[in-house]
Amino acid sequence: MRLGETGPMIGGGFFSEQYEIKIPAYRYPMAGLPSVWPGTCCYAQRNPEYMELRQLKYFVRIVELGSLSRAAKDLFIAQPALSAQIMNLEKELDVRLLARSVRGVAPTEAGQALYLHAQAVLRQIERLRHDVQGPTPSGPVSIGMPTSAANVLAGPLIAAVGERFPDVRLKIVESLSGHLYELAANGRLELSLLFEAHPESAPGEPVDDALHHGGAHLPLVDEDLCLIHAPQDGGTPQRADISVADAAAFRLALPAHANITRRLIDRAFDKAGVKMDLLAELDSLSTIQSIVTKGQAATILTPAAFIGPGALSGLSVRRIVDPPLVRRLSLYSSEVVGLGAAADQVALLIPELAHALVNSGTWEGASCARAQAGQS
Repeated sequence: MRLGETGPMIGGGFFSEQYEIKIPAYRYPMAGLPSVWPGTCCYAQRNPEYMELRQLKYFVRIVELGSLSRAAKDLFIAQPALSAQIMNLEKELDVRLLARSVRGVAPTEAGQALYLHAQAVLRQIERLRHDVQGPTPSGPVSIGMPTSAANVLAGPLIAAVGERFPDVRLKIVESLSGHLYELAANGRLELSLLFEAHPESAPGEPVDDALHHGGAHLPLVDEDLCLIHAPQDGGTPQRADISVADAAAFRLALPAHANITRRLIDRAFDKAGVKMDLLAELDSLSTIQSIVTKGQAATILTPAAFIGPGALSGLSVRRIVDPPLVRRLSLYSSEVVGLGAAADQVALLIPELAHALVNSGTWEGASCARAQAGQS
């Protein structure tokens, strides 16, 4: 495959038929190559007409740190030399890439576009290096996880990768699904676990169909949302199902509205025609857990959202029915960047681990998802 062309993905597996390695047709000077390597677009002789990989690396670091001086120190390069490299890059592209102010630097609109592409290019070059150095998967793999999914899956995944692929380094980013989707869609995460509405929870009315607009995704786990609360009047914890209408009698502490779980809950209350008694909206699952454990409010979440030994001990955990509230966890990867050998192996491992955790009962309130027609 030539740099600047599109070729088949290295490695096989779940995503292999849906992805291609795409390296923009930049011509990168590479030391040690002949002045023109036949059949490639790699040039060894320095030519100001062509951008360099190091320029992309410098630019990405400047954007990440928001400061030329800090980037220069981090890159061990004199600040005037770094500024000259960025000026050459701006001249080559004929656009202004950075907006400078007393507070530092920030990318312009064109600079933001270059930042996203440069990250993808640099990541693919790193993958290429690892993939061609040997048959054993190696190198970094970035994966995003919502907090409640990380509570259950992150530990087993780290252990399994360490045992099977000792040369692979996992980088796990924990955040809300919406933010993780943006990172994955822009090529900043290779893999991401994202929540979406289960088809039966929002028939014909998807809560978030962003996952279906490009990229590949595999349904992994379906989770029941439950009313979780301290027993009333010091009674015995309950496990009986409860309707949305009856759940409306409880004062609630819920995730913030931007959270997909919250949007599912809001729709269910609207559909049932009942008003929510909302005490607080929080982005922190640990704070919600603390409020519920102290009996200050109830919540509607999955059992996996509560962490720690015996976290649900002494609490009522009641599955929401009428209408059922089910969210789906899917494995997603953007079409912006193809998966290298290491990421592809991790992508194969995640469904195996998730289903094992469900089948063993470790992933409470969850069932193995089944792909719907037309899904990847």
